[in-house]
Amino acid sequence: MDTRSVVHMVGPDSEPVSGVAARLRTQGIEIVDEQPNMLLVSGSRNTVADALGEARGWSVSEVSTVPRPRTRPQVLRKP
Repeated sequence: MDTRSVVHMVGPDSEPVSGVAARLRTQGIEIVDEQPNMLLVSGSRNTVADALGEARGWSVSEVSTVPRPRTRPQVLRKP
């Protein structure tokens, strides 16, 4: 499975998301989901950071997942 990274806006004077998305697409990075201030992309952090280049006001981080909570009731003591 390919790793995923998050590219997110970190300042109010950042480049527009459309320009950043176009820059990543031209470098061959697949955009999985696009939101106004954040992009979910397919690729490792280093690969995406290299493709992003010197985009003003954007940062890259790896995706972190949280496991689902156990929803099945558990018996805490004998009845």
